[in-house]
Amino acid sequence: MLRSRNHKQPWWALLLLLATPSLLAAGLTLSAEQQAWLRQHPQIVWAAESDYQPFIYLDAQQQPRGLSHDLLMLLQQRLNLPLQRAPAAPLDQLLSEVRAGRIDLLTSLRPTAERSEYLAFTAPYVQVPTVLMLRRDQRSTLTLNQLQGQKVAVGQGYAVEAFVRQHFPEVDWQALPGDREGIQALLNRQVEAVVLDLGSASYLLQQFNAKALQIGTRIGFDYPLSLAYRKDWPELGSILDTGLRSLSLQEREALLTPWLQPLASPPNAPGGQLLKAAALLMLLIATTLLGWHAWRQRRLAS
Repeated sequence: MLRSRNHKQPWWALLLLLATPSLLAAGLTLSAEQQAWLRQHPQIVWAAESDYQPFIYLDAQQQPRGLSHDLLMLLQQRLNLPLQRAPAAPLDQLLSEVRAGRIDLLTSLRPTAERSEYLAFTAPYVQVPTVLMLRRDQRSTLTLNQLQGQKVAVGQGYAVEAFVRQHFPEVDWQALPGDREGIQALLNRQVEAVVLDLGSASYLLQQFNAKALQIGTRIGFDYPLSLAYRKDWPELGSILDTGLRSLSLQEREALLTPWLQPLASPPNAPGGQLLKAAALLMLLIATTLLGWHAWRQRRLAS
């Protein structure tokens, strides 16, 4: 049931509801084959990326948090998934664990050709653009083409790393364990910029010296984030997609609200409002993709 019009909602949530009026929860009915598969697999090992805010990270008590964690916990309850959590780690280490067969499921991943050799992916549940993080004493309009020959940080093993190395080979790329290390290197003037997604940039700005940093230009690479599972378990993928399609608009809003709130009032930097709007439009695209995927599945089943 839709909320009353008098219920106060963040403007981006209203935009989401207005932009997708026909998207309704698909309902949740696992097939006999899917239920049998879950009974035959009493343990599905997953792990959290240790520092990918606001999507998946460890809090001060070393417990996983984030938008993707909330989504996975909701799916676990709804689908009765037998999840077992492995230790959190940086993404590059987690991917090695998947290749070695020690982890079955990851969150917050963008499909790439390399990862598709050993992983399969659900429909995306969120999508955000990638941007440059700069120091406040730099021009906010700096682009990667203007940073040729200079050091720029990028997350090691992140999907964007292969993209920037291929499209901007003249940049002196510094692969660091994560975005936090990149921003620290930027503040220490060890690099001239950091490549990271807008959601992470907005969160990390609040944890570092926001007066010394600013969000710069987009680089032409977006992150459609999916759940990733071992490629030899296609049944798990069909189960996860069934769970994603069952999410109502209200449930999607409830998942997004806590983690998008920092984007509602980003630091006053040139281009900040434009980038915020771009990120929210990407979220709408991901929601629309989920709805289209549900419609397509129903059409194929009819």
